Amino acid sequence: MSKPKNLTRSCCEGISHIPKIREVLPSQNTLVEISNVFKALSDPTRAKMLYALLDYEICVGEMANLLKIPQSHVSHQLRILKKYGIVDFEKDKKMSFYYIKDKYIKDLLKLILEEKD
Repeated sequence: MSKPKNLTRSCCEGISHIPKIREVLPSQNTLVEISNVFKALSDPTRAKMLYALLDYEICVGEMANLLKIPQSHVSHQLRILKKYGIVDFEKDKKMSFYYIKDKYIKDLLKLILEEKD
């Protein structure tokens, strides 16, 4: 991968563009949300779960069957994903069906996969 040609240089010993750079930096809340997404993706099991949830709502037992891991492990990982605000669930009788909350997460997962293939 080569360096993009249209970058502007900013240097403490020359021309500084700090004011312009500050204008484009995301807010602290946005940075926390972005960091949480990457924290979630830092675990291969959670990443696999998210890919499974791209087009499906999946209950804990089904996810355990899919990944061939104990339900307790699935529940633990889903709690982490929920804590990060990435997934949510809907109750249907005794079952909880998990899904990805935001389209941008799905888009990000698809983009990463496309770039890796």
